[in-house]
Amino acid sequence: MDKALRVLAIIILILAIVAMCFAQLSFTKRQVLLGRNNLFEEQVIKIAKTIEAADAPDVPAPDVQKDISEVSDREVASPERSPVFENYPAKLETQNLATLDYSGIEKRRQLRSYYVLDAQTGKYLLSELDGKPRKDGPGSMAALLEELFVRAMAQKTVLEKTRGEMTKSRELVTTMVTEMNKMKVDGRVNKRELKEAREEAEKIKGEKVTLETQVAKLTADKKELSAQVADAKADVEAKAAEMATMKDQLATQEKMIKELKERIRPGSQPTGAGAGDGVVVAQLTAGIKGKVVDANDEYKFIIIEFTDEAMIEMMGAERANPLPQLEMNVRRTGRHSASGDFVTRVKIRQAVRGKNLVVADILTDWQQVPVEKSDVVFF
Repeated sequence: MDKALRVLAIIILILAIVAMCFAQLSFTKRQVLLGRNNLFEEQVIKIAKTIEAADAPDVPAPDVQKDISEVSDREVASPERSPVFENYPAKLETQNLATLDYSGIEKRRQLRSYYVLDAQTGKYLLSELDGKPRKDGPGSMAALLEELFVRAMAQKTVLEKTRGEMTKSRELVTTMVTEMNKMKVDGRVNKRELKEAREEAEKIKGEKVTLETQVAKLTADKKELSAQVADAKADVEAKAAEMATMKDQLATQEKMIKELKERIRPGSQPTGAGAGDGVVVAQLTAGIKGKVVDANDEYKFIIIEFTDEAMIEMMGAERANPLPQLEMNVRRTGRHSASGDFVTRVKIRQAVRGKNLVVADILTDWQQVPVEKSDVVFF
């Protein structure tokens, strides 16, 4: 009996030693499992914080219209436009969306629940199919991991869609940059043309100022000449009145002389037909004698610029003879009408001293059209 008890005690001692060894080994494994589970739990919580809890709400895309009408110098009141962000998912731009939060006590307990526990009894819920403890469903670790997986897949889908939109955006930006580069080339050409046009405008402006100055000078010269013409006309009218008086006096004197001659030589006749009529007649050759430099159709007079030869024929080489009262013709080169190039006849009246200018009266009975500058005077 003692031997049996001793053997049993030795066996129990050996089993106790073996049990202690297994306990030590199990404790080490348990610590490894606990550490692994804790690390797994913390990493799942961290990963969950990077996963969006829900999709971003739909928002309307920005209404940006691109002008696609042709660029030309024609004004376009309503250019044709095309939406730039058509079918653009603007919700992809939503930032700071809420993420999954598994750091709470309840979520941590669920992460540690490999089996589903009854909330009231705390016992394992058995599967109706095989009667074993359930490992999935609400309240289990698998449910949280499935939720995390679903949201990760949804976020991956958003990421893929974002990459696709980035590709489209790159293509759109490339197209717009190409168009902008072309527009810049055209813009440089337009700026050069505009610069040349401005330089030409400045040149024309300078020429305009010069022409305006010349016009002002010519206007002043014309006013001065008009004043001289008016003075010459007044002198002509005064001389005409004086000449008329002298003609009357000359006629009276000639009459007296004639009476005296008849008394001295009775029966004698005056010699030379038309003698004593006071008219100076000059012998002019036929041809062009000058041109019209000014004309006044209202007062029916013109100013003629005679050639030097014509002035010598009418007034002598020294121009000391009186100006003969001649009638001359006026014609216009290139004029075609029923009367040909004939304009009118004029009667010369008074010369401007020291110049080849002569004032002449327009004979209205002969006038076909108004006299103009540069008309030709011929005899």
